[in-house]
Amino acid sequence: MELKRIPVDDIQPNPFQPRESFEKESLKELADSIKDASVIQPILVRRHGKGYQIIAGERRWRAGQIAGLKEIPSLIKDIPEGRILLESLIENLHRKDLTDIERENAIHELWENNEALGFKTIVELAKKLGVRPDYISRHLDAWEIRHKEHVDQRVSTDAIRVTRGLEVKERKRILDKVAEGDLGVRETYTTVKVLRKASQPLKDELLKSKTIITPKMAETIVENLPNEEEQKATLDEVKRFRLTEDEVEDRVREIQRAKEMGGSLRKEMLVKEGTVYTVGEYECPHCKRHYLIKCNGKRDWVE
Repeated sequence: MELKRIPVDDIQPNPFQPRESFEKESLKELADSIKDASVIQPILVRRHGKGYQIIAGERRWRAGQIAGLKEIPSLIKDIPEGRILLESLIENLHRKDLTDIERENAIHELWENNEALGFKTIVELAKKLGVRPDYISRHLDAWEIRHKEHVDQRVSTDAIRVTRGLEVKERKRILDKVAEGDLGVRETYTTVKVLRKASQPLKDELLKSKTIITPKMAETIVENLPNEEEQKATLDEVKRFRLTEDEVEDRVREIQRAKEMGGSLRKEMLVKEGTVYTVGEYECPHCKRHYLIKCNGKRDWVE
């Protein structure tokens, strides 16, 4: 490769640039940095026609123009026309400032042109890019589900990856919740884990757009109460009494203790201060105490 300073006007942008947009504010910050330091990392170009075409570094080229540079340091690499797409994407895919969608689109474009670029399998493409095959697979899968189900651009590739293996409808409902800000990636992982074990009522509640049941609550219930009746009863209590995550953990432990002592799940009518409450719970024959109920805005133990 040859290093030289090339007039900015002799350089053309890359038609295969994976980046779909360049933020004006970010470019201005980079331009100010170039002005202050008077130093810029060389861009990568190839000879093209009477001038040059960018392989990698278009953002620096644009910022250099804003900074008023007449020439820009460039590394010249001779690349055949048929390999410009592959070389360009290889150079750009490893940049941390690409968005998830830009990275998905780039990998999809590579895969769509696999025969022309000289590879037949995902393993071969992964080797060319210097990544694991699963990295390619999850980006291709994310591209497909994003376009087929019109997944919001706010949803990350990682969030889409976590939902792989679910039914399409369940997957879309989870990703909608991610887009709405109801779930982060870790919570999405927990939700998917719960859906594989939960009873239908718990699934339906967890997938609602707005629900008081958090993924952590659902996980506590599912992991400790495998019986569908137990899950439904606990879910009803969470909704009725608006329990917190800590209270759900306490309630589940109480149910487990009651089961060990031979208690049974039952419905009981309780009259207190002229008000009738229906309480669904385990009665512990050892201490004969029942779960907290909500009474006039207060939770009281019922003996």
